[in-house]
Amino acid sequence: MSACLTVIPARLGSVRFPRKVLARLGGRSIVEWCWRAAKAARLGPVLVAVDSREVADEVRRFGGDCVMTPSSCPSGSDRVWLAAKNRREPVILNYQGDMPLLKPSTLRATVKALRRGADIATSVIRIGDAPRRADRNVVKAVLTGGGRCLYFSRAPVSSWEHLGLYAYRRAALRRFVSLPPSPLEKTEKLEQLRALEGGMLIRAAVVRERPVAVDVPSDLRRAETLLRRGDS
Repeated sequence: MSACLTVIPARLGSVRFPRKVLARLGGRSIVEWCWRAAKAARLGPVLVAVDSREVADEVRRFGGDCVMTPSSCPSGSDRVWLAAKNRREPVILNYQGDMPLLKPSTLRATVKALRRGADIATSVIRIGDAPRRADRNVVKAVLTGGGRCLYFSRAPVSSWEHLGLYAYRRAALRRFVSLPPSPLEKTEKLEQLRALEGGMLIRAAVVRERPVAVDVPSDLRRAETLLRRGDS
């Protein structure tokens, strides 16, 4: 496997859950949980892309490395590129800092999917129930039998739920952030569609883990319940 740099974009001013990355879960901050999962995956160096001194201080407190990025970055992908552009690793994993209990095996599977000639790799899991398939907050991926991603949508277009992890070849990430927002991206509000409309190949790894994404305070309470039960 090619050398991989994992970047965790950790913006302090989340709209739906301000200061989320510093929220405590089982005695640790959300950003520390994400950093620990990335380190445990043993893919290569791990950087936290921060936009405030407060988050930088927290990262240094638990022994992580961070890089300061502007608070005005238009997306997490842009923040990841700013953190990674002066590095040399040929593969860059964007581990969005909202899945604190993610298993290292899911990170490894995402990077491994990049080996099959893809520009970008991501992960999906089978949707097991109809209400979740109909939920517009759940992003669905349309795949070929070989795992190539044809489309992403909030509509119930498939039985594959998309997880927000992306492994990029360096040149692919550089190109992706240089592209303007595409028509389908604006329609679905899903930036991965920009890559597809730009002719980039995305492949998906099928994983079994359904991680808890902490988007709002109630998600944090659900993660705390799972942690106490030992389900993480």
